[in-house]
Amino acid sequence: MRSVPILLGAPGMDGEPELVSALTRPGTPVTVVRRCVDAVDLLGAAASGRARVAVIGPGLPRLARETVARLGSENVRVLGVAAVGDETGRRHLRDLEVPVITLSMDDLDTAVVSLAQALDDPQAVGLEPPPLDVESPSTAAGSMVAVWGPTGAPGRTTVALSLADEIARAGTPSLVVDADTFGGSIGTRLGLLDDASGVVAACRQADAGTLDAAGLAAAARTVTPMFRVLTGIPRADRWAELRPAALVRLWEACRSTPGVTVVDVGFSIEAAEDYLADTRTPRRNAATLSALAAADAIVAVGSADPVGMERLVTSLPDVQRIADGRPVAVLVNRLRPGSLGRDARGQVMEALMRHAHVRDVTFVPDDGDALDTCLRQGRTLAECAPRSSARTVLAEFARGYAAVAARN
Repeated sequence: MRSVPILLGAPGMDGEPELVSALTRPGTPVTVVRRCVDAVDLLGAAASGRARVAVIGPGLPRLARETVARLGSENVRVLGVAAVGDETGRRHLRDLEVPVITLSMDDLDTAVVSLAQALDDPQAVGLEPPPLDVESPSTAAGSMVAVWGPTGAPGRTTVALSLADEIARAGTPSLVVDADTFGGSIGTRLGLLDDASGVVAACRQADAGTLDAAGLAAAARTVTPMFRVLTGIPRADRWAELRPAALVRLWEACRSTPGVTVVDVGFSIEAAEDYLADTRTPRRNAATLSALAAADAIVAVGSADPVGMERLVTSLPDVQRIADGRPVAVLVNRLRPGSLGRDARGQVMEALMRHAHVRDVTFVPDDGDALDTCLRQGRTLAECAPRSSARTVLAEFARGYAAVAARN
């Protein structure tokens, strides 16, 4: 029987040198083609195509969720190994969604056989699968709403902040996440001007497989006891720090947190097939695309003017395709007679019906003075202009999401 070539990345694991020696004996069913000292070394070896299986230990330096994703992109299967009794290491590998087998280093012959069986049969006795996806309906404790809008600043951030604030005021815990990799501004809107990025901190924990409810809470800033904020990247050139594998885990953590998570995403939903095929390269639009894919509901925001409406109706079919049957609520912002004439509401409804087949639309009246006051004071619309006509509509709109969360 041909020996299975593997890459071994288990430095520091109890009994690892002895295991390698046992695997070099003639006739063993497993052959170590390279011992890797860290995750970078492992990825380089995987790219060479010398082996189709990577066996990794919990102590591999620089091991992260992104490492596992990149190995998968190289068609390299990943198997975790931990010594018997190393519960912490075993748990760490499972948190990275790596199947794990425990090996008894006191009996190397048995360890070699167990490793060979696990490589040959994923259902072999002793192999533990990764934890169940926490996004499943049986484990999700909260809900997630993504707020999207086309290019041109239609008011995505204003709507996202107002939704999160009003949901909290309705008695449901809320978390607003700034995931706009082109021009996030939630921290500035609320007067949170430090350079620490909450979303980067959370993604780093997610990449390391350590993000949980406590870690998510620590990364977020508290505005009120019911309203928290995960600030965005302070500069647009830091978008590469939000890696796709970490973002997926971040959204899972958000959806497992009680209450409603409101995600403010960027405008671009471009996803060319050749671009997506290269999973080794960070993607500028990964934050937007992954949030839209993970959200329970999407709010599409457009501006009530000819340019804003054209951009909305052009992009809305793509958003509906990503939603794949999940609700997409259309909210038209800054409704005023100036740019569309006297019957602005009727013209918007006609355009959306004709070009996007949208019948149900929420209109937010233009209230520039109130929003200017919010920007100047670093406060929400409900705080500085509680009687604003825009706030009245947004508060009613938000109560619907709060009521759904309360029923869950």
